[in-house]
Amino acid sequence: MASPGLHPGKPNSINQALSTAYWNDMRLLAYVSGNNLVILSQPGVLRQTIYLDRDGGPLEIEETTGCIAVASGPKVLIYKPSNERGDLLRWALVWTIHLDLHDGIPTGVSWGTEEELFISGKSISLWRFFNDGPHRLWTKELAIPAMLSAFSFDAFLAATVGKNDKLVKVWRRFSYDLSNVDFDFSYLAHPRAVTSLRWRKPFSKSQSMENILYTICADGILRIWAPTDSIESSYMQMWASLDLYDVLPRVRPDELRYSFIIDNKDFTRATESAVRNAKDDAVSKARLQSLVDVASKNPDVCVVMDQDGRMAILGIENIGSRIRRAFSIFDVVFDSSPIKDFPRNAGYLSFCGFGASTAAEPDYVLLIHDFNGSIQQYEASFADLLDPESASHRLVLKNSWTGHYKSVQSLTRTADGKAMLSSSNHAENIIWKPKPMFGTIKLQESSIIMAPDKVQRAAILLEGKYVVTVQSQTLTLWDCQQRKAVRIASLPLESLGKKTILNFLLLPESSSVDRVFHVVAVFSDQSGVVWEVRVPSESNGEVNGNGSVGSNGMLSVSNGYGSLRGNGYHSKPNSGLLKMLGSFKFPVPEGDKLSLVISVDPVGWNSTLSGSIDTYARDVVTSISSDGVVRSWTAKLQSQGEPLQWLQTASVDTGIKKLDLAKGSSMKKIALVDSSSTRLTIWDIGEEHLEFEEKFAEHDSICDLDWTCTPDSQSILAVGFKNRVLLYCQLRFDYTKELPAWESFREINIRQYTPRDIGDSLWLDDGTLVIGSGNQLFTHDKKVDTHNAIKALHLSSHKLPLRNIFDIVSVLNGPLPIYHPQFIAQSVFLGKAEQVRKVFVTLLNALKFSVPSDSNIADIESNLGMDLDEFYKPAEEEAPTGSGTMSRAEKYSKLFSNGNFDEVDYSTFSEKVAENLSDYLKRLSLPYLTSHQQISLTAMVEAMGQVEEHRRSLDENGIRYFLAFRLFVLHRDSMLQMPYRDHTWAFHSESQEILVDLVSRSFNGRMTWQQAKETGIFMWLKSQDALQQQFENMARIIYTDSEPRNPVSCTLYYLALRKKQVLLGLWRIAHGHNEQRTMMKFLANNFSEQRWKTAALKNAYVLLSKQRYEYAAGFFLLGDSLRDAVSVCVRNLEDIQLAIALARIYEGGEDGPVFQDLLKKEVLPLAYKTGDRWLASWAFWNLKRKDLSLKCIITSFKDEIRPEDLGSSDALEMKSFLVEDPVLVVLYQQIRKVLEKGQQNAITITPQMETQFVLHIAKLYDRMGCDLLALYLTATWKFIDVKEKKPEAPKSLLDMWG
Repeated sequence: MASPGLHPGKPNSINQALSTAYWNDMRLLAYVSGNNLVILSQPGVLRQTIYLDRDGGPLEIEETTGCIAVASGPKVLIYKPSNERGDLLRWALVWTIHLDLHDGIPTGVSWGTEEELFISGKSISLWRFFNDGPHRLWTKELAIPAMLSAFSFDAFLAATVGKNDKLVKVWRRFSYDLSNVDFDFSYLAHPRAVTSLRWRKPFSKSQSMENILYTICADGILRIWAPTDSIESSYMQMWASLDLYDVLPRVRPDELRYSFIIDNKDFTRATESAVRNAKDDAVSKARLQSLVDVASKNPDVCVVMDQDGRMAILGIENIGSRIRRAFSIFDVVFDSSPIKDFPRNAGYLSFCGFGASTAAEPDYVLLIHDFNGSIQQYEASFADLLDPESASHRLVLKNSWTGHYKSVQSLTRTADGKAMLSSSNHAENIIWKPKPMFGTIKLQESSIIMAPDKVQRAAILLEGKYVVTVQSQTLTLWDCQQRKAVRIASLPLESLGKKTILNFLLLPESSSVDRVFHVVAVFSDQSGVVWEVRVPSESNGEVNGNGSVGSNGMLSVSNGYGSLRGNGYHSKPNSGLLKMLGSFKFPVPEGDKLSLVISVDPVGWNSTLSGSIDTYARDVVTSISSDGVVRSWTAKLQSQGEPLQWLQTASVDTGIKKLDLAKGSSMKKIALVDSSSTRLTIWDIGEEHLEFEEKFAEHDSICDLDWTCTPDSQSILAVGFKNRVLLYCQLRFDYTKELPAWESFREINIRQYTPRDIGDSLWLDDGTLVIGSGNQLFTHDKKVDTHNAIKALHLSSHKLPLRNIFDIVSVLNGPLPIYHPQFIAQSVFLGKAEQVRKVFVTLLNALKFSVPSDSNIADIESNLGMDLDEFYKPAEEEAPTGSGTMSRAEKYSKLFSNGNFDEVDYSTFSEKVAENLSDYLKRLSLPYLTSHQQISLTAMVEAMGQVEEHRRSLDENGIRYFLAFRLFVLHRDSMLQMPYRDHTWAFHSESQEILVDLVSRSFNGRMTWQQAKETGIFMWLKSQDALQQQFENMARIIYTDSEPRNPVSCTLYYLALRKKQVLLGLWRIAHGHNEQRTMMKFLANNFSEQRWKTAALKNAYVLLSKQRYEYAAGFFLLGDSLRDAVSVCVRNLEDIQLAIALARIYEGGEDGPVFQDLLKKEVLPLAYKTGDRWLASWAFWNLKRKDLSLKCIITSFKDEIRPEDLGSSDALEMKSFLVEDPVLVVLYQQIRKVLEKGQQNAITITPQMETQFVLHIAKLYDRMGCDLLALYLTATWKFIDVKEKKPEAPKSLLDMWG
């Protein structure tokens, strides 16, 4: 995870909170944030976050071993890196040093050798690590606890100083004998309190060089101390001093000066990197020569900066040299231009810099620890940094690390996603604003709200300039235009009692007149309150007419309430900025108990309400009752009565009684998580159907839900778990294969970075996802690893660039190319087979002359250059396509036709055209199709080619069935049987004889019951003679296919045909069967007699007890008990088609009482439970209720079923989007046409009902990517006038909508 998307936590405001080292060919950075140890590698890659028991103290990385020593309370923890490399590298705790009470809390840790650690606090001690653990070699209690300490790199000298202490103690080690370790000390006197000290850094610890100490005290003077051979008590003496205010003169009297040293080690590395990366131009050569001139003096470099970021750089030559006259300080750079992005108005800054250790690193990197709560990483071209004439930015900000001190509990954002508030479990609340930085989206800290108590709820106004919070029974308004937010108004809430707040939201109004806003709270007792919030005017600084903003930016109040300066609190609780307008009753139906009220996620939607209130207004909240009913609501302020007027815009009964989480979007989508926390469902409230369901493992609990959408209004859902987030995008509906409507396309896992669970997550503007975990914030912009996404979603054939999640979601949604198999299938179903033939002809000619790409993808347009109006123009308006007139598609085809090419006419569709096109599709990939989709398209082409052979014999319903049959054969492995939709096409077809022949030939004339069930032939075949013939053929095939041939396998079928004698004949030749003798004797009886019927029934029950269900059903038929045989098929065999076949065959038609009861008591309840309107319509038709066969397509038919026959039903299955097949509109038209001819009075569907139905179907087509078909449907639909007092032209849907 790259640094720009990382906010690893606010660094603790202590000395030595940050450390860096070059270890094992890797630049490591570590710092403490709250009670976390954060480990990064250059360039800003988060390696690991380690949880500490207490807040982290000083730390240091040992450069040789990579070990990290960090203080935490009265302990020092030693973490050692693993032997793994790359992403698997981790640090593990190996040693713990427990300090004594008199040692106090450590204020400094410093490595000497790789096995020795110097610890300072109330005492100082030297520790060494042996195989059996750490051992204290030496300790000394201090009169004044050390505030600063440092151990020299050769482990010979240590320096300590206390708080406000003028004396630096230098501790000199007597020897390295582990059995006799001791130190003496001397003082280095300073005129004022020492604020900084450090030892000069050698090239390596093995290098022999003098120990040089740098100190800075409150007088602004840098002092350089070097060893001396003098017999004086002090081992060190001041070698030189540098007045920082002389180097960089004051601009203001109270200015501070900062200084840091670039040691000769880092100077050399940075210079070598600059030479290595130098450009070959005159300016670069001049700058490089200037750098080389400085480097030739082998200096250390001192950088002095002021609080505005102005900089002066000096070289210090021959520090510690024995020849005193060789020492010198020389000017290198004075730059009066402030550094961009320097942490201004900071108090204490700590500096840590290093030169490049590898060719991949920048020349020089500077880390600045701002004690206000951030670490800034700057990079510099060393030649530019030290060039006196350079006009470019000497230091460029590359990273900024900040965050929270304590764990983030909640995230709240503005409606448009332009700002967000993160709240910790303490009083720390931060306003963030997303900002493009470093090639991604970075959160920029805007203001900090230090509330007196934990913030329970919050609403953000004016992109984060103001915030309204609820905490401790108080409503508070904060001005967040300064770094530290100021409380400008508060309102006590004791009068409301201790009610549970279900929702707290800012009402999205069409305009904020006079900067007035309204905040709404809804409570668990279904009551609510509206508050008016007035914010100060920016133009004249007035606060409710009585305040002004001074030149210093502080808000002053002249109404007698005092000033906001100082601690930022009013002396009065409110100044008219907050006012309660009144209370209201949330309008849920009587008897409903509110379970949840959630704000509608408005990202990607108009964030304001219109002036009127209607069902098309923007939703404000979604309510969920305890019995699982979800309702969406819009609202409007009103001056009379209750302050808010509510209007329900949509609802859906999910049937989910207990919910753990819910989140609604402005696209009328809602995601629900039940009480198990592992079951996710996604619903469309407007269309009242279930779009997706997924069950996760028991240990994989869902913790968070968040919505966003693309610029094209396509939804994306983030599902948060403990350590990861899954991103789901909506997909096109697919009713051919019944594919899911949502799919996970990206996983964000933070387990490798932090052990903390995710606290909250949300979407910001432009597809940026923010995840809060512990005290860290992870931001992920819309960019995505397209390689993995393309592979997971099978998008390799798409020509469009896939740069981000919006591109991916757009490709997975939106209009389909006209040659897409789903569009082709739906066009055929909708009666546009002729247009499909034109598409195939045009596609063939386009492929013949296309130039494939390197990946073998044909270069063709998504619309093939065709006139798209052919797909939505009314049939009667289509131009004739006979010999005298050609369509545009045919003209296009003629351009490429060759009269001598196999002597085939390629301008019209034929079997030969289908054969050629199929060959091309097997050799070339089409853009925007997956490999499986192209296989489906090939199957459709071949099916349409076969249809051409019987084109004059097959009607439209026959074509629909045969196309569906070919698709089923292709997808047979993933489908149990053809859906009842396809059975219905064949049932209403007038060319059933041809269909039977085509289906039978597909199985080589040997159809078994399984194949008959898959094709539904015994449901749709109407001719009783043909039905009997097919059933007898199947019985014979079942018998001959059994090996050895067994009469038991075909008993049920021959007895259903009432051909006992045939069965008896089969038993006569069943030599060797152990039941032959018994069955021959039993079947020889006369079963028209009651005694033998009873005997057959007794045997049937015996067989039932032995679970020989099919054989038992046969004996029930032998005993003339069809009802029992049907019951066995339904209850035991769970095969309702077999029950239907038996009833139709045995009773000789559809009028038999058993068949009629089967329809009423089994088929219709099954259709209702599964939401299958195709099956219901077929059942009502066979019940001679054609009126209900039509009505059930649009409305519920529950009232036509006895309650005892319904039993329990799965609400989710009934609500699935898969039951809303758009092709139902074709069945509706056909049945309505039948009723119009003879039973017009039976039509009870009103034009209003029909309008809603057609609009609903059009939306389904749109979601499927078949926008052209949606347009065709709405433009050509004809309504029937049920009164029909006088003939008039049919109304189209577009006419009705003006």
